[in-house]
Amino acid sequence: MHRRTFLKACAAVGLSFSSTTLLTREVQAAYEGYVYIFVNARGGWCATSIMDPKGDVEGIDSYATDSIGTVAGSPLLYAPMPGMKEYFDKHARHMLVLNGIDYETNGHESGQRGAFTGKIQAGNPALPALIAAKTGPALPLAFITNGGQDNTEGIIAATRASNVDIIPKIAYSNRLDPDNEAGFHSASALEKIRAASDERLLLLKSRAKLSKMRNNIGMLATSRLGEAELKDVLQYIPDDPGNGIDGQASVALAAFRAGLGVSATVQMGGFDTHSNHDARAGTQNQILVEGIDAIWTQAEQLGVADKLVMIVGSDFSRTPRYNATNGKDHWPIGSMMILTEPGKGIPVNKVIGGTDEGTRPLTINPKTLALDQAGVRLKLPHIHGALREFAGIKKDSFSLQFPLDENALPILDE
Repeated sequence: MHRRTFLKACAAVGLSFSSTTLLTREVQAAYEGYVYIFVNARGGWCATSIMDPKGDVEGIDSYATDSIGTVAGSPLLYAPMPGMKEYFDKHARHMLVLNGIDYETNGHESGQRGAFTGKIQAGNPALPALIAAKTGPALPLAFITNGGQDNTEGIIAATRASNVDIIPKIAYSNRLDPDNEAGFHSASALEKIRAASDERLLLLKSRAKLSKMRNNIGMLATSRLGEAELKDVLQYIPDDPGNGIDGQASVALAAFRAGLGVSATVQMGGFDTHSNHDARAGTQNQILVEGIDAIWTQAEQLGVADKLVMIVGSDFSRTPRYNATNGKDHWPIGSMMILTEPGKGIPVNKVIGGTDEGTRPLTINPKTLALDQAGVRLKLPHIHGALREFAGIKKDSFSLQFPLDENALPILDE
């Protein structure tokens, strides 16, 4: 892929690197474990318009109850909205749907924090940051963020969208002009500079008396992506990455394929439908599921779908019934989706939890997860506890530093 094509791709998806990024040779060995993409449907999606359909019973939705979609051989149901049949028919085998989640808030910021950190209180790292800090701390692209809920609390360096113009200078740091092969230094001189840089890094680490300082020095060094590593990523970037969440995910998927990344966030807005709900939600939901499908297709093409875990969530859900402007307002009972290949340790083609005809949460048995009037409400800390356990970070020092409020439920036991 040509450099200019890469720059256009990065501009399309909003990617750039911090201006502190410099050349390095020290990186972790290629990562081969599970990789994670967290999809943020920002603004509060409507669960009854996607995976927890109700229909016109009690006036909750405008579509007929008997038009609710089903998937052959699957317990998954879907709203008869644009794009849903194609999405559920194709991906039911990859999907775990979690319904009736008590978000314990109907505020945008606290809801996003809860959905992606497991706690609605501020001061907690997003789960993709926790996973990357444990499983890929020395990878140059361990945690890639395209915005949304991406707080790291300083446990990992994040690759953020900031300044696309720095990319060619980083990738070809020895060139007078990134598009011209003429360099500042000869090959032999450049090798001496690199050796001196590595020697200085070791010296700085040896002089650091505090372990936190040594870790920070190492974090800075491993966040510096060099030319060779960047080329490994470049070869997997599509020529036309798209402008939606699939375009945002393109760089992350390329990093996963190159063994240089662990987790990423992507996001799209437009779900805060206080007016004209049906038309607006229908459009955004279709764009969302088509984007998820495109990400999955791209992952298959790159050969990383078999280790990909996608977590799809939002701030909360929308109220049952419509307001005076045919919109829906904030509702703290919502849903999430997790997608992965069958047989990877996460149950798929399955629904856990539920809501009644008024979209109030139904309780579940804490052992069997079956609906149970004497059970417990499914909450975000339950889900994040299960995800931490699946990712192998439940007892990691960072996870213990940021504990969850609920005991784990066997949500991801296959």
